Amino acid sequence: MSGYIFSLFLLAKVAHAGVTFKDSQIMDNIDLLLGYSEHFQCPTGCRVYSPTGERSIHIENDIGRELYTLFELSLFSPDKPATLAPGNYSLKRTGWDDPEFTFYVVKKEAANYDTPVYTKYGKIRVINQRYVTFLSDGPGFLIKEISGDLSSSNVSVYATGADSIANKACSPVYVARSPDNAARSSIGIRGPIATIDFGTAKAAHYATISNGFNAVETLVGTSSVYVSPGYVGCGDAQMYTNDYVNKVQQGFKVQESSGLCVKLTGNYAVSSDLSAVSFNITNDNLRMTGTGSVDKIYDGTSFDISILWNRQEGYDSTQFAYQLDLLKGKC
Repeated sequence: MSGYIFSLFLLAKVAHAGVTFKDSQIMDNIDLLLGYSEHFQCPTGCRVYSPTGERSIHIENDIGRELYTLFELSLFSPDKPATLAPGNYSLKRTGWDDPEFTFYVVKKEAANYDTPVYTKYGKIRVINQRYVTFLSDGPGFLIKEISGDLSSSNVSVYATGADSIANKACSPVYVARSPDNAARSSIGIRGPIATIDFGTAKAAHYATISNGFNAVETLVGTSSVYVSPGYVGCGDAQMYTNDYVNKVQQGFKVQESSGLCVKLTGNYAVSSDLSAVSFNITNDNLRMTGTGSVDKIYDGTSFDISILWNRQEGYDSTQFAYQLDLLKGKC
């Protein structure tokens, strides 16, 4: 590989590096691609998390003392994570290997600092917690079976940590239409992190996190989420690293003789015409380019629905998030 081509390769990779928020940061192996360490600060202290069982990457303080490996971080419980005292730190890689990983650091002054962060698939149960965050080192994951005391709350899901929900620029990728809708819908996340906002901190709340992210619901009463790989949703150009997902494609038919309300809502920032997002809802062909939003409602008894997006070669900065509701009755 020539030096010029290799430089372009590195630039494309670095463009997909970790994401920095006001009071938190997501790091991955791209952050260590050009060197062996990445610095971060904890002015008043931090919590640190990782789902990655990797011993060759560790946290060092400013005098070079090793504190935690990622493997050690992965062993902490969701409600009692590893903490760092106020100071300056580095995430450091040893050896020649370039293992993939996810590392999440939250400053003590962050909003919703005490939110539990889960790093293992399975059933989640929280008591008197409004928010719960899940962290993955894979290309994505699936959130489903959201339940609990939801009768007086509005459930939503964000592709960020809980600290960023306080930022009004960050938009949810899913908003429940009812408690039953929350329990039956599947929310596919094509990134390393997501937070469920149950709407209230009272009583018990539940959710199931599983591997995979392409499953969508096509039954009446459910909603499906379609997001671009690495989607953040905070109104800027930052994206999580995700080189595994190059296409979003789905097609199905839905029918309800007593009446069906189909709603499509979302936002998009498409990098070029070649990277357009195409939605087809029966006879309405939507081809979305540029930057904008969509809010469409359809009444009927039978719909043929499809979505198609292909990532362009090289660096494709396209971001989008759509929610498709299949609700019984008239709109």
